[in-house]
Amino acid sequence: MILMLVPSMTSQHPWLAYFLPGQFQAGGNYSGYWVFFALVLLVDAITVIAVGLSVLLPALGEVLRGDLETLQHRLTDASGVPADLRARLIAQSQADLDANGYQMFIGRSILVAGAIFLVFAFTSVTLSFSRALPQGSMFVSECLDFKAGCAAGSREAVNATVKVGDVQRFAIDQIARVTLVGAPDVYGFHAGIYTNNPGNVLFSHFIFAFRLAFAVILVLVIVSLRLPKWREKGVDRAEEQAVA
Repeated sequence: MILMLVPSMTSQHPWLAYFLPGQFQAGGNYSGYWVFFALVLLVDAITVIAVGLSVLLPALGEVLRGDLETLQHRLTDASGVPADLRARLIAQSQADLDANGYQMFIGRSILVAGAIFLVFAFTSVTLSFSRALPQGSMFVSECLDFKAGCAAGSREAVNATVKVGDVQRFAIDQIARVTLVGAPDVYGFHAGIYTNNPGNVLFSHFIFAFRLAFAVILVLVIVSLRLPKWREKGVDRAEEQAVA
């Protein structure tokens, strides 16, 4: 990508201008190039998340099958054999648990890093596009009379008037609405005065995709934190039965 970017930055007619919004002149400090960098950051975040999923999901599947089926079948089939053999089967189940638990830890760590990466990418893409399209309207204001610095009754906000801090607070709002299951909307809490403009369909789709991805990551992380404990309890019960 760097090899593709350098000719565009040094050319009198940058090829990126045919695909991305913003200003493209010789050099790199122009809005269009920041859009490109933000999109690269987004692709990197998606790649990290994909790697985390590829590591975590197989381990989750093994834990689920081991907890609900494999261990139960092993104990049932071994009910008529010596206790030492049953103990070896249980030890093998514990070894499987340890291996899957370690794989889940690695996958979960990568996924958490990807989620943090995704937040930065979401903020960067939102900010870079708002700067590349200054006359566009990606946001609407939720202005009330008592909010300082907010014109009462205003709705659509021109991108050029949205500041960096506003975009950061907007990102915090999106994260809060996912992690707190919509509670900020119910109780009227907002970090900033802006929300997305439903009339901007592409930006609205982008926000929905971000919320969905963040919610899936959150659920998978929580599930992966709980499953090993359930499996360990099952193994402990099995060991007690084997000793008895």
